[in-house]
Amino acid sequence: METLSKKIEAECRVFDGYCRKTGYPTPSSERTTPTFALPHEAPTEVHVARERIMSYALNLFQLAAGPSEYLANLQTGYHYVACLQWLLRFKIFALVPQQDQISYSDLAELAQVDEGRLKSVARMAMTSGLFVEPSPLYIAHSATSALISTNPNFRDWAMVLCTMSAPTAAAMTEAHAKWPHAKGQTETAYNIAFDHDIDFFKHLSQSPVLHKQFAGYMRSVTASRGTHMDHLLDGFDWAKLGNGLVVDVGGSTGQASIALAREFPEPNFIVQDRAEVAMGGDAYIESLQDSRLAGRITYQAHDFFLPQHVIGADVYLLRMILHDWAFEDSVKILRNIVAAMGKTSRVLIMDTVLPDPGQALVAKERLLRVRDMAMMQTFNSLERSLDDWLAILERVDPRLEIRNIVQPHGSVMSVMEIVLEQD
Repeated sequence: METLSKKIEAECRVFDGYCRKTGYPTPSSERTTPTFALPHEAPTEVHVARERIMSYALNLFQLAAGPSEYLANLQTGYHYVACLQWLLRFKIFALVPQQDQISYSDLAELAQVDEGRLKSVARMAMTSGLFVEPSPLYIAHSATSALISTNPNFRDWAMVLCTMSAPTAAAMTEAHAKWPHAKGQTETAYNIAFDHDIDFFKHLSQSPVLHKQFAGYMRSVTASRGTHMDHLLDGFDWAKLGNGLVVDVGGSTGQASIALAREFPEPNFIVQDRAEVAMGGDAYIESLQDSRLAGRITYQAHDFFLPQHVIGADVYLLRMILHDWAFEDSVKILRNIVAAMGKTSRVLIMDTVLPDPGQALVAKERLLRVRDMAMMQTFNSLERSLDDWLAILERVDPRLEIRNIVQPHGSVMSVMEIVLEQD
């Protein structure tokens, strides 16, 4: 414990030193603290220091708690989720003033809830950093609760976590007991939780509310440091493509292609997705009013389980696609692309490459394991280790070779450049 304490102290000096040197605010629960503990452009060594602080602090807590308090502390997790859902349901985030405090009695009246229950829920949530009690019997926003209140995409993420992710996780054991060897997307914990027999995306399409919340969640995730679009820009030498063609397979509304087109002025892009998504693409590009995009991004309706009809593109990009699909489905998707590849074509897969247990800092590894669990529970898929990826490529075509793997610092994903060896 003393060793960990000294390590934390050393890393805090690196972190605080950067803040003092640049004038960036140090972490605080104050309402005005920045959304990100460090700016994206901070030096790598400072981001590493932050990751180590979190990991060492978590290790220190676990040692100090000891085995006997494991279950006692485990209880906080599901109660935090329950409190978050309650606070969202009764619009507490919106009813607490942005720049002031409010009494529990007044807030209870506005929300039409019992004051005693409000106190219990809010005070439990405060132990996780949601809200503060600046004076007795008054509540105000913390930095985190203010973010949920003011950022609709982050609020959608909170809603998805409470109403979709948590019930799905709770149904995992029942699903695996009912379907012990299931591989398809209609025999999952998600199907148990929501009592239906259709796949996740079809279920979303039938609920405008869930579809909207999930879209906001994805926008928020994309903006977070671990999955920030900048990592795609940094993970491959896009400039060498010149005016080459990039096919953004399963690219949704084209956020990846838009980010690339803004940064690199020469390549052209085709964004492929379901017909109902692709049909709104051109209007979306026009709405951005960005001259850098004009004429360079087009949209196509395409089912990636069918043959790829763009032949010989320079790059076929699969960003956060294959982790949604089980082994055989991933093989089918890639085989359709390989059949369309030319001599200089390459496939870029941007997805998680899981570390071996204990090889990453625990604060980072546990978030990667969360992604793996979510894929299993929702799609009967998984996040994959390097050996898993190699096994897929071998099944698709033995000539496929991973030429390069880049994991930009701070990214939870790696960019794998895959080429087809010529006979």
